[in-house]
Amino acid sequence: MELLAWAWRVGFTLCALVISLALGFTEKIDIMWQLFFWYCVVLIVTTSVTMSPSSFFNGKGIGASLLSEIKNCYRQDKESSTEKKTEMGLRQEVGFWTLMPSAFITWIFAKSIRNAAVLGGYYGVVGGVGYGGWYISFFSAALVGFVLRTRHGYRSLTTAVDALYGPVAGLCFGFALLFRLFNEVWSNTAVVASFFGAPYSTPWWWAVAVGTAVPLTYVLLGGMRSSLLSDVLQAFLGVILLFSILGIIGVEMDGLNNLWAWEPPVTEANPDGGWLPGGTTLFGAGLLQGLTSYPFMDPVLTDRTFLSTPRTMLLSFAWGGAIAFTFIVLFSAIGIYGCVLADDVKQGSPEAVATALGGGAEALIMLVMVTSSLSTLDSTFTSCGKLLGLEFGGWLKMPPDTRDRRGPLRPTNEEHIGVAHLTLARAAMVAISVAGAFYLLVDTEVMNATTVSGTMVMGLGPPIFLMLVWRYPSSTTSNDGWSQSPLAFLLSFITGVVWGALYYTKADVTYEMLLGEGAYARLLGVNVYGLLCCIGACLLGLAIDQLLLRRVLPRTEREPAVEHWISGATVARGGAREEAPNFSAVA
Repeated sequence: MELLAWAWRVGFTLCALVISLALGFTEKIDIMWQLFFWYCVVLIVTTSVTMSPSSFFNGKGIGASLLSEIKNCYRQDKESSTEKKTEMGLRQEVGFWTLMPSAFITWIFAKSIRNAAVLGGYYGVVGGVGYGGWYISFFSAALVGFVLRTRHGYRSLTTAVDALYGPVAGLCFGFALLFRLFNEVWSNTAVVASFFGAPYSTPWWWAVAVGTAVPLTYVLLGGMRSSLLSDVLQAFLGVILLFSILGIIGVEMDGLNNLWAWEPPVTEANPDGGWLPGGTTLFGAGLLQGLTSYPFMDPVLTDRTFLSTPRTMLLSFAWGGAIAFTFIVLFSAIGIYGCVLADDVKQGSPEAVATALGGGAEALIMLVMVTSSLSTLDSTFTSCGKLLGLEFGGWLKMPPDTRDRRGPLRPTNEEHIGVAHLTLARAAMVAISVAGAFYLLVDTEVMNATTVSGTMVMGLGPPIFLMLVWRYPSSTTSNDGWSQSPLAFLLSFITGVVWGALYYTKADVTYEMLLGEGAYARLLGVNVYGLLCCIGACLLGLAIDQLLLRRVLPRTEREPAVEHWISGATVARGGAREEAPNFSAVA
């Protein structure tokens, strides 16, 4: 196996060299394409290759990556003990220094840093902070994942929704996640392609094809394990590239302090001078969505809350969220610098700034975008594979699934996951990549992937948080506790979709709900009033189900075991897990 793995890596590298020589990369091809090409080659050559469900879906340390093969050359004496690792030992391999950079970089979407730069051109550093409001999602997602694992015993968000709200709610939730993943594919691909040509030009389409095919290739080989390993590399590279860009801008401005202090002059387009009003309103909208709904529609983020041990996950998300927020705010400097160059507002396009700086700075900005795009796309494909292969695929009862009921599979149900599930997952990855590329014929406005999709799913928040305080029957024969409550989920979810549709279609009524100032007053108003309606709809649905339909709805049952909050070990209820977590130790 190791010999075969080495053989394909060497063969692929030689093929890449032949292609580069045939295309004349040394003279005829633009430097941007050269960097893009070789960066992609490195990611594919260093990826993990696996057919193990635990590695493909959970990111456990099974599978032949380049790093693991090099280690094995020097640690062959430990090979037998490696094969005997327990499930817990394998899970712990997804440690802090793997999960933290992975969570951080997968949410530094190419569209996000582009939006941060553009908003920096509208509102100055407040624009970057405003967009950073969405990054409170790290803490909301971590809290929900931690409680579901250590108090309720669930191993994925989708299985929790299915267990407490029923199969119809579970399927609706799954389709909402699929909608989010689809948006991530086309929006992040469009950002990278914009550095190689005008929309719909031949170079632009080539960039779309390459930027989609490369992450698809290495996650088809290794799934979550490949995604995690590539994320670590791309996270550290992204930070280095950002500070290199800031260094260049700092030299041009005689210090970054001068950049942050600069304000746009009075112009015909900006008769009042200064930055446009509305940055704080954007921040409010981002905080509201990030706290209540936005993270739960993104399996790229929530899937990672079920990796590693609960305590390590909390630490990883706390640090990853703080670093991601800082990254976004700092990247808004590029948009501010674009306004400095144009001596006007609304000039924060990173493509324009890259062209103006030229040379190495242009290449650095492009590489940041490529790094962000590929890390997001590989995680998006991985989450899509898990969603279709396990959570939808679990309804198909494919071999070796011998459970007594149909429903979503947990990633830890390894005895029920086989080649058919892996094949379905890989087919789903290919399908969403093709669909995302074709959707670019319809829409290339990347901001829509954040504001519109985030508003459409505002109804997810109330039922997700309701799960954290769910009342289970006290025993198998008791009539206390709550039955499944499909209406609590569906009424809230549908209400959110209606509000999102009103916002997207620019219905007149939404212009009467302005809160704050500036261009995002409508966004904030719709989300505030819409969320209140969703909370009311959720509670109404719960009341109907428990007071009127209780006898016809299935009982909900406690999971027999939970995870220990420190070690992650499976503990029966009433065991060591019942000790109250010492959160000072986490900090």
